[in-house]
Amino acid sequence: MAGEKKKDNRTVCTMVGNAIRSLCQMIVLVHEGTFACDIIDHNEEMSNLGRPERYEDFRDDLYIHLHPQDREQFLTFSDPAHLVRELSVKLFTMYQCRIRHQNGRYYWSEITVCNAQEEDSSKGNDFLFLIRDIHKWKKKELRQEAEQRAMLGALRDEYDRLFEENMRDEQTGCYNRKGMNYYTDLVLEDARRNGKHLFVCVSDLNGLKHLNDTYGHAAGDEAIAAVSSELLKAAPTGSHIVRTGGDEFLLMAALDPDSREPEEMGPKLDRGIAAYNQANPRPFTVGASYGWVFLPLRDDMTDLDEYIEMADARMYEMRAERDQYRRD
Repeated sequence: MAGEKKKDNRTVCTMVGNAIRSLCQMIVLVHEGTFACDIIDHNEEMSNLGRPERYEDFRDDLYIHLHPQDREQFLTFSDPAHLVRELSVKLFTMYQCRIRHQNGRYYWSEITVCNAQEEDSSKGNDFLFLIRDIHKWKKKELRQEAEQRAMLGALRDEYDRLFEENMRDEQTGCYNRKGMNYYTDLVLEDARRNGKHLFVCVSDLNGLKHLNDTYGHAAGDEAIAAVSSELLKAAPTGSHIVRTGGDEFLLMAALDPDSREPEEMGPKLDRGIAAYNQANPRPFTVGASYGWVFLPLRDDMTDLDEYIEMADARMYEMRAERDQYRRD
């Protein structure tokens, strides 16, 4: 009976060994201390790896046949000192990578390294390398991940679109007051982080009430659309333009201290509005007044209110000169 039991155990071990071999492309035993290698199994598709007798040769040979993007992480994973540390607290450690086969193509494999001294133990430094083919599974996983990324990207784009839409004025395309609150914080942070100055501009249409009362609200809407369009064209790079009221606009941006764009904006806006009036003859003339400041950020600033007041005062000075229909 003892002989039969022993024979049965040998049979089971053989069956287990055959099963492991059928699952693995390559099995390598690295001996403790000497780091000599025993190639236990070696499938034909990986015969280009050779049959190294030393661990350092096995490691170098495998490194050469890895996909370039997987090599750096493999060096850390396969470092003997790293494996000793890992297997002192784990039963096994794993790494997924692409290995070049005999046919010259790369295939996904999973390298599992475990101790080979005691069953269910993390003791010892004999390493057993099991290299398993996971190419089909990995490709499927990567396709699923790509599909999920695409789906998340589409959802993110839709969220961004709705987010922007919620912060924009439908008539002019400029930001509304929600947008003003959101982008004020971003402008202040940009200036604070990058040593920039704050550009703040306030602009009003000239004679909007007169246009509405004399030519109808359609004329007023046309003038608002024209001025907002020209503001968008003339504004300094990176400006956020807010429609704060019926015919009132606010421009804000964080700009390099030596930027010339603030000074250039006014003439650009005037030329743009003049060109609009020339191209669209009407019984009325579209016009706008504006005032701006370009000043450093102060340490205690949490909003733009003070700079808005300064720009607003300068806008009213221009309006007194340009708007013949102004209401004092």
